[in-house]
Amino acid sequence: MGRMGRPRGTKKQREQQARLATGAGKFIGYIRVSTQAQGENGHSLAGQATRLQEVAAREGLELVDIVTEVESGAKERDGLADVQARILAGEAQGILFPKVDRLGRNQIHLLKVVAWAVDEGVDLLAADEGWQVRTGQKVDKMLPFRLAMAEVELERIKERTRDGLAAAKAKGVKLGRPALNVALEADAAELRRKGLTLQDIADMFNAQGLRTTKGTEYRPTTIYRMIERFDPEANQVGGGWSGKRLAAVA
Repeated sequence: MGRMGRPRGTKKQREQQARLATGAGKFIGYIRVSTQAQGENGHSLAGQATRLQEVAAREGLELVDIVTEVESGAKERDGLADVQARILAGEAQGILFPKVDRLGRNQIHLLKVVAWAVDEGVDLLAADEGWQVRTGQKVDKMLPFRLAMAEVELERIKERTRDGLAAAKAKGVKLGRPALNVALEADAAELRRKGLTLQDIADMFNAQGLRTTKGTEYRPTTIYRMIERFDPEANQVGGGWSGKRLAAVA
């Protein structure tokens, strides 16, 4: 009996091929509105849904579902994360949404979603701006500029954190002491106000090698308490708790 051949391609490529076996040509629509009032405006939502259906028909795509997410000031549901999970499960090939600036909660979140799509080979199609990511490639000429702005914002926040570390060390403060945490609390509150989830912020701090006063990695509950001490209102403005499905592209 001959030896069985090794599976072709990388593990990631095989996963993508498996998803396309069931999801090829299928898209999930995603509509995000900022307030409950907008969410209750049936005409507005119906108009956006109709727009997605028209684009899907024009592109020859099957729109299997349209997910509508309403942000409620204090907490945001993980509707987009659920859509991403459904795509990874093979239900669809990509996401169809009205406009690029309505896909992510902010520039930084958009950066993460696009990076996820490129890494996983997921298509992103905006009804207004057209294809953003297709077969793992960024195709819209304006997209790099949007992502560059997000990169600048991320680097600015990281630089502030590094400056805080340097200033604390210059004063003889050991890493992880309360004086250092004040700077991190300020950064966490700012990121929270920009719409990042508690998990997003924890992932960002951990990726920079930062640790808590106990020497452990940051968790969402830790970030929540830090923000509560520095700027409690930021926790009411920011996104939800989770975001683990996006952590890999932080």
